Amino acid sequence: MDYDGDGSQDNEHYTSVNAMSKEKRICHRHSPQQIQMLEAYFRECPHPNESQRQKFCNELNLEINQVKFWFQNKRTQRKAQDERTSNILLRAENEKLQCENAAMLEALKNVTCPPCGGPPFGREEREPNLHKLRLENPLFKAESDSLAAAKNKYQQTMLDSLTSVQRRQTFEALTSYGMNPYNPFEQPSPSESQTIQPQLLPQMDIPQLSETAAIAVEELKQLFLTDEALWVMSSIDGTYVIDQESYEKFSHSIKHFRNLSARVESSKDVTVVPIEATSLIDMFLDLEKWKMLFPTIVNKAKTIHTLGSELPIKENCNVLQMIWEQLHILSPLVPPREFMIVRCCQQIGERLWIIADVSQHIVNSDQSISPSCYKRPSGCLIRSLPNAHTEVRWIEHVEVDHTADTHRMYRELVSGGSGYGARRWIVTLERMCERMALSTILIMPATDWSETIPTVEGRKSVMKLGERMVKIFNEMLIMSGKVEFPQQSKCGVRISIRMNMEPGQLPGLVVSAASCLSIPLTPLQVFNSLRSNDTRHQWDVLCHGNAITETARISTGSSGTNYINLLQPTPPWDIGQNMVQEPHKKMMVLQECYMDALGGMIVYSPLDMATMSIAASGEVDPLNIPILPSGFTISSDNNRGTVLMLAFQILISDENSKTRNVSENAADRVSRLISQTVQSIKVMLNCPPE
Repeated sequence: MDYDGDGSQDNEHYTSVNAMSKEKRICHRHSPQQIQMLEAYFRECPHPNESQRQKFCNELNLEINQVKFWFQNKRTQRKAQDERTSNILLRAENEKLQCENAAMLEALKNVTCPPCGGPPFGREEREPNLHKLRLENPLFKAESDSLAAAKNKYQQTMLDSLTSVQRRQTFEALTSYGMNPYNPFEQPSPSESQTIQPQLLPQMDIPQLSETAAIAVEELKQLFLTDEALWVMSSIDGTYVIDQESYEKFSHSIKHFRNLSARVESSKDVTVVPIEATSLIDMFLDLEKWKMLFPTIVNKAKTIHTLGSELPIKENCNVLQMIWEQLHILSPLVPPREFMIVRCCQQIGERLWIIADVSQHIVNSDQSISPSCYKRPSGCLIRSLPNAHTEVRWIEHVEVDHTADTHRMYRELVSGGSGYGARRWIVTLERMCERMALSTILIMPATDWSETIPTVEGRKSVMKLGERMVKIFNEMLIMSGKVEFPQQSKCGVRISIRMNMEPGQLPGLVVSAASCLSIPLTPLQVFNSLRSNDTRHQWDVLCHGNAITETARISTGSSGTNYINLLQPTPPWDIGQNMVQEPHKKMMVLQECYMDALGGMIVYSPLDMATMSIAASGEVDPLNIPILPSGFTISSDNNRGTVLMLAFQILISDENSKTRNVSENAADRVSRLISQTVQSIKVMLNCPPE
């Protein structure tokens, strides 16, 4: 392996001058200015990519190998320093535990029996008690089996109560895949098989959680209000990040991941949103509202334990929650992040609250999550402003250890502040607060127009249906039920098969497929081309190559790019004919799209005219309307280009075939569909051939 001394005490670099003369080397000592700038770059980005290294070379007047080897040696040096620091802290903790252990052993020698005050049980006294417990154990086991049998009988009764149509469709879809209808996947993925359930925490854990939350709140106060010296401007993208050397001195925390691939992400941002502070806090503490507020980030969330929830928000100075959450963004090529966190809400001043999140492991708990992410104290500072507005300042600070799991197309984006950083949370909060404000108005706004949605109630119903459509689309993007289809994988298409059993969704097996491509245009240019009604027929198979008509538009934000619209394709058999189709055969397309500072999304789903009329009437709960969305996510590649992800879904509905070929045929069908769409989009955007 090539060696250089850069990153050592003397900061020297040795470069091969003549490979043919027995590795003759010349010493190049870096200047103090070069070392200072390299140290600053390293604090921000310990793993620079090729373009970043080239940028450093140009700025510092160094060779590419000098920069590369300096970073390699610096990482090795930093790892050794971290291990020494960690060993010192662990040694001190070990000595503390040994002292506590010795004290407890001494106390056990003098323990007394609580009922009589006498000495503790000896060996002879314990045997009768153990015998009694062994006799009671079969009785408790029999009672447990009886309860389990009653539960199974109740579940079977509920299953039998399904409508005959749904049962037949579900059974035939499952058997067509060659599976047991009551166990559709013999080897479910970890994220699907893992069920996080609420539980009662042991009393001994609650003080520990309170202490953890208190430390996190105090650390966030310092990061928000007092110590600006902890923040430095990144020379890479101009955002503010936490200086890790200063942070480690101030927090005395240890790193949770020792791999060289592990990294620390930090970011902060601020905004003002049109919502009451108390209403916003309520949404942060109610996980169902929390998922609705951040539908493109929070995939799943469950409350494990709550303390202090009986207090009203205006007096809520010490709410403590144990939460499991799964976050996911943009594409199946981006791995999700799972956290078990303590969330604490405290009022720290007049009209001023702080909400802190920090990772926490529950001792002796059966709740287990992926060990690849750890959330350091993060959260937001919420200040109530006049006129029902709120200032929100956000900090994200996490350790991650799965960089290699992220596809190269998204690796740089996810590693920066536009991945899971504070900017994404703030941008999403701004967009959703605008959407909520527009959904509650009592009159039809001037920005809306419609031929098919005549009432305000109908408008609210369609907005709820669009919100649910976007949520289902984002949940699908995690593609946790992935089944390997090698032929499609070679074509760059990722395939997933899942069982649809949720209320309000079409029952049966659903095949999902996703693909990504780079486009040498800006995200806004790609977004405008895909949402244009004039060019939609060039890529959307639902149009059959014919024109499409927009029949309604509902604004969901202050920007003209954020709206819901209803589209009516012209079917091929209706061209040149003056005939009226039956409502259940005439197709509509419900679409929601938005564009913000980090990218955009276009989600759409076909619905028949009768179903769309029911949704627009406002008389039916949108949660009961079956919908199966497809769509696009549009992201910047940080190089003035675009990363476009497209995902389609198909419901398997072949009632005749009883073999696995049904699923394989469906996978082939959706793979061909997505490949054809990719080629059509490339032609429409005049992309150069690869």
